[in-house]
Amino acid sequence: MSAQTDLRELNNDLSLILADYWHEIDFHGGAGASAYYTEDAEFHGQFASYIGRDKIQAFYDWRRERGDRLSVHSFTNFRARFTGEDEAEATNFLFLYAKDGVRPLPSHVPVTISLATDRFRRVDGQWLCTYRRFEHLFESDTPITNPSLDDEDK
Repeated sequence: MSAQTDLRELNNDLSLILADYWHEIDFHGGAGASAYYTEDAEFHGQFASYIGRDKIQAFYDWRRERGDRLSVHSFTNFRARFTGEDEAEATNFLFLYAKDGVRPLPSHVPVTISLATDRFRRVDGQWLCTYRRFEHLFESDTPITNPSLDDEDK
């Protein structure tokens, strides 16, 4: 295979994994989120960071325990590149539409539009996320969910 074919395959594989991940989050509340991460993965949001697969999963477990929330994570401008034989980095623009409650909810602007940076490692033939970071470019007045922010409201 040529380097160009390998890069196309990488972009296809990783964008499909990311689409599956966000589907898991939006339709199952992240019940299976940990399957997408390495044991030592890092997840950095705007207001909190979670280090390790168990901590990342605990965030999604906490999120589901809060009650009904409708979300759509939509991404565009996906670009991936190899950073090693079994390592890669990808960026995309992530549009988050979300609000507590059940569908249908009134439509609104995205809660956030972020530059997302993900790093992946191929483990036993499977690409897993080792690092995820969101840098908010736009924010609305709809609050994101975060345990530390919820604690401030009490």
